[in-house]
Amino acid sequence: MSKSIQSTSGTVKYRLKDVSSKAETSIFLDYSFGRNNRIKFATGYKVKPKNWDNSNQRIRAVSTIANREKVNSDLLNYSSDFIKAVSELDEEDKQNKEVLKSLLAKIIRKEVGEEKKKITTFFEYADDYIANKETQSKDIKSVKLSPITVRAYKQTVNRLKEFNKRKSYGLDFTNIDLKFYYKFVAYLEEYGYSVNTIGKHIKNLVTILNSATEDGFNSNLKYKSREFKPVSEETVSIYLTEKEIDALYNVDLSKTPDWELARDIFLIGYYTGQRVSDYNGITLEQIKTFNGREVFEFVQQKTNKKLYVPIHHRVRTIMNKRYYGNPPRKLNASDINEYIKEAGRKAKIIEPITITKTISGNKEVQFIPKHKLIVSHTARRSFCTNAYLSKMPVIDIMAISGHSTEREFYKYIRITPQERAVKIADSTFFNN
Repeated sequence: MSKSIQSTSGTVKYRLKDVSSKAETSIFLDYSFGRNNRIKFATGYKVKPKNWDNSNQRIRAVSTIANREKVNSDLLNYSSDFIKAVSELDEEDKQNKEVLKSLLAKIIRKEVGEEKKKITTFFEYADDYIANKETQSKDIKSVKLSPITVRAYKQTVNRLKEFNKRKSYGLDFTNIDLKFYYKFVAYLEEYGYSVNTIGKHIKNLVTILNSATEDGFNSNLKYKSREFKPVSEETVSIYLTEKEIDALYNVDLSKTPDWELARDIFLIGYYTGQRVSDYNGITLEQIKTFNGREVFEFVQQKTNKKLYVPIHHRVRTIMNKRYYGNPPRKLNASDINEYIKEAGRKAKIIEPITITKTISGNKEVQFIPKHKLIVSHTARRSFCTNAYLSKMPVIDIMAISGHSTEREFYKYIRITPQERAVKIADSTFFNN
């Protein structure tokens, strides 16, 4: 028996954007009314296909999805409210896609027709898209869109607005094509943006255009050309060896308290394998004891995963020696990035690293002392790499780091071909 909602006007059914996805995918309200008449509207919710009950049109009763009842209730309400609203339209409006989308916007996004400016241009849509995502990042756990990601969308739209103004381009849905693509890339190169930053802006633009297309605001699909793609180049993401971690741990920074605090926070990041958003500002309440062993409890901000990480003896020493048994206080992430470089310099982490970057369309080769490349995220990458080289099982490393797949993990770690060869040489195959 079909669980779709039928009326004299049409049929409402919820569909997933990508039914074969291993990750979360968007839930769309799909309304069919008459032959070849159909609209789709994003609900703002996402779910993994394995957790979606298509026959009953709801999220399955999975204990790890804390807000499933709210989502299921919202979906049911969206359907019934929409069908009721359609039934009150005159016959002509029942066939008008713009009128129907406006109804869905009011019901799902709580937009009020008179109070909400009608979206007619690309920039109006982009601003509205960001505003909705910003609300979702705060209120809808299933979307899991971080404020950092919202900020990245804002930066992309700001670059597009600057381009539009400086080049008098008249940018809108209709002229986002390959001609625009190459002009926008050239513009960003002209203003000194790196290849990877340019690629990030193109990727964000495509995301916004995909949403606009799905919502029915854009019909120009030239951005789907193979040439209209994010550009990128391999970046140098360093890791610190165990010897360098030892040097950082042992260096005396007592005369520079800010550097010392940043070093201590960084080392906690290293020994927990977490992102800076999780290891910076750990509270005493996060310390748990299981079977006599102290662990940190983390709920990762980016993934919402709950993880438990044993407290390394060096971390306990840091807390006892300088912070009265507590984790160190939180420090601005930008300050960590600044001070940890100075701490690395004092620890003599000065090996020259070759850097090749494409800036303004030109390749530049530089030799940078390693300490200048240390950032807060180096802690996590160093943990994963050193744990791998120490022969800790990958499944255990992933249980700490939160990586979802081995493929993702192996792309993440940084080891040289020589280090990999030594690790392989220690295997039983080469020692029998």
